[in-house]
Amino acid sequence: MPSNSRTTGASVLIWLKRGADAVGVLLFLAAFSGFIIQVFWRYVLNDPLAWTEEVVMICFIWTVFWAAAFMVPVREHVSFDVVYDVVGAQTKRSFTAISLSAIVVAFVWLVPYTWDYLDFLTRKKSPVLRIQMHWIYGCYILFVAAFAAQSAWRLAQLFRPNWRDQL
Repeated sequence: MPSNSRTTGASVLIWLKRGADAVGVLLFLAAFSGFIIQVFWRYVLNDPLAWTEEVVMICFIWTVFWAAAFMVPVREHVSFDVVYDVVGAQTKRSFTAISLSAIVVAFVWLVPYTWDYLDFLTRKKSPVLRIQMHWIYGCYILFVAAFAAQSAWRLAQLFRPNWRDQL
């Protein structure tokens, strides 16, 4: 029975990953479509649209934070690894554990401050579409929470018997 529940859990994670990837693709497609519409209206019809610039900006912000939170694994993010690449496996494990711990602490520490700022943004609206700014930048709290959770998960994996797979 444990293997069945493990298989079910893996299946759920696969579907969640596919869903996150689909949302990311749709956000990028919306940004790209808005850009193409804007170019057509501005340069072909000589009548620029104001709303497309705002839609592209919003979709781009969401695409970047969504992808960073749910599509790109922690180990694939930009890192400074000049020293990391020349040390042994045990030292790499220590470096990874220290950096992941710092990320988890910093990002968990950011949550209340981010929430407070988003609360402040409820009073502001976007210039054209009049969308409350906390909806536009709300993806940042998703990024902070998801990246902290991803880092905590990877940190926990470093203390398993097959920890070399996590480097």
